Amino acid sequence: MILESIILDRDLTHIENLKKYEDFLPYLKIDACFTNIDNAKHYLKNKKVDIIFTGLEFIQNNSIEKLNLNSIDTEIILSLNTPSFEFKNHCMGAFDYLMKPVPFEKFIKPLNRIYTQKLPTTNNKSKPSFNNDFFFIKNNSVIEKVRYNDVLFFKGMKDYIWIQTVNKRIITLQTMKNLCENLPSDRFIRIHRSFIVSLNHIDCIDRNRIVIGKERIPIGETYRQPFFSALKELELIWD
Repeated sequence: MILESIILDRDLTHIENLKKYEDFLPYLKIDACFTNIDNAKHYLKNKKVDIIFTGLEFIQNNSIEKLNLNSIDTEIILSLNTPSFEFKNHCMGAFDYLMKPVPFEKFIKPLNRIYTQKLPTTNNKSKPSFNNDFFFIKNNSVIEKVRYNDVLFFKGMKDYIWIQTVNKRIITLQTMKNLCENLPSDRFIRIHRSFIVSLNHIDCIDRNRIVIGKERIPIGETYRQPFFSALKELELIWD
């Protein structure tokens, strides 16, 4: 399941910061960004979103009501510059709020709650779910079965992906974005523009590099904080 969202905010730096976090959350998609309420309203006429990230100014003057949201399930997450008394009077309809600048570990908490709430529930009439521990990927003319536990890392090479497993290398026509959307986030994490690694196969973290066997994989500067925040969120690192 993917959470569809938009950003409605006049703070361009804040917008860029939130867009960077999208790469680390396979279940989040930021469809569009707006600084003007009328443009957002036009976009939402025929588009349903799960989340709107917006600034307090759009709540204070009731601009958000002009959007005429076509779903009662759309959640509002506010972004604030400073905690204020006025906030308490204007955020009653918001799901949560974030203080700027927003660190990754704070950003993911309300999103995880929304994602959990929106997961489809099963009943006795539903088909039982099948928890796959593998996936199929095309390798030349062959579609190969790859087990998650066998994957060491993925390396992006323009329009191709190098999949390194414990016993072989697979080259496939694929994108990093598509991988991020489909890989289980509790098993794999993006640490660089060109690398997604298996959490299970990390031997150690040596300064700005991850060691997996004989491979030393760099941690990108913009990925460093989200990487360590994700480890803490998953309770995989103890301070």
